[in-house]
This record gives sequence, C-alpha cells and structure tokens, in this order.
Amino acid sequence: MAIRNKVELHGNYFMVSSSLTVILFQNAFNALSKICNNKRTRILMLKMMKVFVLFSLIINYTASYAQEITMNKDVEEVIKLGKDSIVQLALELLNEKASIQNFARIKVMTDGQEVYVSFRNPIKYLPLGSAFYFDAMVHVVEKTTSKSPVFNRAQDNKEAIEFYKPTEDTEMHVRFVTEAINNSGVVGSFDVANFEGDMTIYENENYYAVSVVSEYQESSYNVEKVSGKVYDAEHAHLAPYPIENEGKTVFKEVF
Repeated sequence: MAIRNKVELHGNYFMVSSSLTVILFQNAFNALSKICNNKRTRILMLKMMKVFVLFSLIINYTASYAQEITMNKDVEEVIKLGKDSIVQLALELLNEKASIQNFARIKVMTDGQEVYVSFRNPIKYLPLGSAFYFDAMVHVVEKTTSKSPVFNRAQDNKEAIEFYKPTEDTEMHVRFVTEAINNSGVVGSFDVANFEGDMTIYENENYYAVSVVSEYQESSYNVEKVSGKVYDAEHAHLAPYPIENEGKTVFKEVF
C-alpha cells in the first residue's frame, strides 16, 4: 500500500468528473467524422464534442481557497520534479514524435492520487484529406495515455497519423478564417490568444467548414476561401454546466 502524506496546498483547484466519459465521447465524435462530412452529420458531431469541451472548461474552473489535499508517495515524488520535467515524462509516455511545439496548451494537474498532463490545441485545422492527433491526456504515475485522431478524410492507415504541428501554411489558413470570423458581423468575435473552447476548421475545395464549441454556445458555419464571407451560420446556446463540490475530485495545477 502506498504511503500517504498529507500536504497543505494553496492555489488553484479544479473540480472535475472522470475523464472516461470524455474519452468515450471524443472517440464517438471521430468515428462519425470518418463516415460522413456533410453538414447535418457535422452538427451531430458538434453536439457530442461539447461534452469534451465542457470537461476542459471545468478543468479551467478556479476556486480561490486553500484546501488540504492528500498526496501518495508516488505523486509526491513526481511533483518534486517540477512542471517542465513532468511534461517531458508525459511526452515520452506518448511514445510519439511529439514535442511541446505540437501543442498550444499544456497543463499539469494532480488530485493527490495521480498526476495528469493535458496537451491541447483549442484551434484545430485540417487541410483537405488530412488527419491528425491534436489533443492527448497522460496519466504519469499509471503510465497510461489517451488520444483520438480528428479526420478530414476517410480512415485508411491510423498508424500513419501524426500529431499536428503548425506550419507557416497552416497558420496562414487559420489566420484567414479567424480574421474572417472576427470581421464578419455574422458570428461573434473572439480572442484567438485566450480561446479556451474548441474550434475545428475543415478545409474543403471552395470553403472552410467551421465547428465551434465554447462554454455557453455551439456553432457551425462556412467561410468562403476567396472572399472570407461567413454563411450558413447555426448556433445553439448551452445551459451552464453545474459546478458542485460534492462528489467531485479536487485538482491542483502544477506550475
């Protein structure tokens, strides 16, 4: 039995449910994306993806109070390494050709029983005919990982899929789409640098299909490639996710 050491921690705490639900819904989302690319199916996928994004938003929920948290010995030893070293351990566990350059957001958390590293790209761009891994979760103590690819084509060789790495070309496409959104007046503008929801941009021959899930809204629309015109916009408002202390696991971010 692991030795348990009680340590008082002060800082940011996060209350979340199990990540198993997130993994199941993310896998279901991507299964649908392999089958069909039409708009009706994308809307269905969008509704499923909101579960994954709500999970991420809850993780970002901050409670400003000090609370005791009990760490087991394994977790305490990992935490002593510091965030940078923990992230490198997590990358090694992914057993992929991935580095910190593949991700826009990296967060390390602990509940005292495990150390979790979340790798995310809130804005995802898929060129025509591509497939990538954008996000991953690593359980450092258990040495387990979870990830699921996002497709803009039919599935062929899943083993050939790599983690997304931005290039000048892909950044140009993302910039064009985000500027078109912010200048359109059709859909609400957003701060790209601080965006914490989930935006997926699928390249098509003459337009980009965009799916967005944020804390209180899910949206889908198209952006013309040449003009930047935003059209076929659809929105649905989401009820706020209830944040309750009872029955939730308390997480602390490791800086």
